Amino acid sequence: MPKNLFLVRHGQSEGNLVRKQFEATGDESFFSDEFLGLHESQYQLTELGIDQAKSAGKWFRKNNFTIFDRLLVSDNVRAMQTAAYLGLSGGWMIDFNLRERDGGLFNVLTPSQRDKDYADQQKFYNTQPFFFRPPQGESIAGICIRIKIVLDTLARESDGKNVVIVCHGHVMRAFRIILERLSLRESNQLLIADEDWARVPNCSILHYTRANPFNREQGLANRFDWVRMIRPAGGGELEDQFSVISRKKYSNQELLQEALRNRGI
Repeated sequence: MPKNLFLVRHGQSEGNLVRKQFEATGDESFFSDEFLGLHESQYQLTELGIDQAKSAGKWFRKNNFTIFDRLLVSDNVRAMQTAAYLGLSGGWMIDFNLRERDGGLFNVLTPSQRDKDYADQQKFYNTQPFFFRPPQGESIAGICIRIKIVLDTLARESDGKNVVIVCHGHVMRAFRIILERLSLRESNQLLIADEDWARVPNCSILHYTRANPFNREQGLANRFDWVRMIRPAGGGELEDQFSVISRKKYSNQELLQEALRNRGI
């Protein structure tokens, strides 16, 4: 695995702005025919999104992370634009496996149309978000499968190196679920929680490392054992302290207890 892995969410996009405006006003006119006619992969950065990307780039330069052995980016327009505005050195490689979750029909309908026509298909939206799949769309579980492909390639080709990936909020959550080996219950909590530990603001940076940040003389760990979140464009504290990743192993009795928790018992 890489020595350092930086995951960067794209800056504010047209899609983010429209949904923010709707949530603030309840006005569905923001979901214009022109907007709904765009595939979500085509959303561009707003002016604020460009500024956010530049702020993230400044953080990298200020902290002497300017040269990377591998630079990967989603093929979605907003991610490619964000990557360019970071201003990092090196050549970017586009990877379609890093694309954002496919929202299916939910990306081409107004909220009221969605709730009216597909109320029965939203049964598990809040209770089992890891498995929930929008009509003609994709689940978080499905994203995890393609993110494992990315990680397998990094393990083969970028061992001990520094890697930066520009992608999306749900994709970054999928990385967390895999790299931190979250249980189903923990994954669902991550996906529905609104606290800072679970949120992924625009242009936030998730930093995984194998180098012990508390003991620089120690050799590299065999896997990513430390993680922190950085928010150079706002949305919380600028930098969290590194936390140790704890990957739980279950005894037979603990496994039975976890099964009951998954049933909501």
